[in-house]
Amino acid sequence: MRPLIGITTSVNTRDYETPDQEVVMLPHNYPEAIRRAGGTPLLITEGEVDGSLLDSLDGIIISGGRDISPALYGEEPHERTNDVRPEQDASELSLMRAALERDLPFLAVCRGHQLFCVDNGGRLHQHLPETTGFEQHGATGGEWSEHEVRIEEGSRLASIVGTRIVGNSGHHQGVADAGDLKVVGRTEDGLIEAVEDPDKRFCISVQWHPEMTGQHEIFAALIEAARS
Repeated sequence: MRPLIGITTSVNTRDYETPDQEVVMLPHNYPEAIRRAGGTPLLITEGEVDGSLLDSLDGIIISGGRDISPALYGEEPHERTNDVRPEQDASELSLMRAALERDLPFLAVCRGHQLFCVDNGGRLHQHLPETTGFEQHGATGGEWSEHEVRIEEGSRLASIVGTRIVGNSGHHQGVADAGDLKVVGRTEDGLIEAVEDPDKRFCISVQWHPEMTGQHEIFAALIEAARS
């Protein structure tokens, strides 16, 4: 049987059938990556965590998306912090905690990576183009850029993708402090790009988008862990 992998979604307002309709959104390359790796994707909408749903899952992905509320790490919002949705933050935090309590194989991406780090005592750079040393991040005019990520030898992530990979960037925020998590990947200028929780059976979090860069190995490893 193909493992069932939950993937978080975002609520956004769009003209969809009627003007200003609230719609549930997720880039199609997330579920496609799970299907290609041998799993079955299940999209999870914002709301109260359902324990019976979690009991049916074999793994979970906290996907990318909007900025998270700086209140979660004790800061006032920067003027460029935008599109914050506290309801989504609360829903994903509850889901993430419940999934990790069950030791479900876990992958966090972009926004999910930032939320995971914050929930473990970390904090964010709210606007990288104005953060000394990281000015080139997020200053892409809405276009994506590529950069090298150096992965720590001996880490779970390195065993999957090697010690140097090419990641992509379209984000204006980044992890300043990963809290209690183990940092296993950084850009050349030192920005935290990947963390792990070695005490979990499979728990990897990345800033870049492996579903966009074609890094099938990460999703294959998630599915393999979900089968075990």
